[in-house]
Amino acid sequence: MTSLFPLFLDHIQSLETFGCSIFKSHQLLIDLPTRKMAEGTSYTNWAKIGDFCSLHHDTYPFIDPTQADLSSKSVFITGASKGIGKATAVSFAKAGCRRIAIAARTPLDSTIQAIKAAAPGPEPQILSLNVDVTSADSVKAAADEVAKAFDGAVDVVVSNAGFLETFHPVAEADPLEWWRSWEVNVNGTFLTAKYFLPLLLKSEAKLFVGLSSIGAHILMPGASAYQTNKFAVIRFLEFLDHEYKDQGLISVSIHPGGIPTELALNMPDAMHKLLTDTPELPADGLV
Repeated sequence: MTSLFPLFLDHIQSLETFGCSIFKSHQLLIDLPTRKMAEGTSYTNWAKIGDFCSLHHDTYPFIDPTQADLSSKSVFITGASKGIGKATAVSFAKAGCRRIAIAARTPLDSTIQAIKAAAPGPEPQILSLNVDVTSADSVKAAADEVAKAFDGAVDVVVSNAGFLETFHPVAEADPLEWWRSWEVNVNGTFLTAKYFLPLLLKSEAKLFVGLSSIGAHILMPGASAYQTNKFAVIRFLEFLDHEYKDQGLISVSIHPGGIPTELALNMPDAMHKLLTDTPELPADGLV
């Protein structure tokens, strides 16, 4: 069995969802951890969408990565030192992915050990890179390193690195922190796409995945940077899909769920009750 992810993109209308939002062109499938997320927001058609698909808070057999055979595939993941990025690297390892490149600004030692422990067969080739996704020079250098190590191509790129500002009304927001959210979430996704596209287009899978958020579709007071830039990420990835689809590229964004990552815990305390999902849910679903 090969990768499940491209398969369900082609047949999204019949997919048993893994608790995420998946966006490809103008197709949309949403499942949320709780309907209360929509209360007091602009989300007006929640009842119809919320009942559309199955609800999961953790991984389950349909998305078990050990069912996949990625022994001929390679992947590059940003923000891989913790949370969803680390879990994604482990899921690819469980699927037997042959080459795994991981990138972050913080140490990646624990991710490397987790990858080695998860691999079912021969230890994969692991490339660990210190990368700042807001720096064009840093991302370009990473792409050059991956190209050199992986024979010029990479099958899957997961743009996971993210930043969430402290919630404040616009007049009270810190300008530097507000713009930092845009730099990481939007410019980071753009730079990752720009410099890794040549490698993707030389591969077999040609899959680019960006992490979005349900925040792109609702209005939470105080989240003006994060929620607007996550909407921008979705639109950018639609452009990526449209501009390169004739060359075989598949570009998607996903809402990973409500997960108590370091980033998500920066939300107001009252919202932490919504964080009921595990990082393995989106990670396994990506394989």
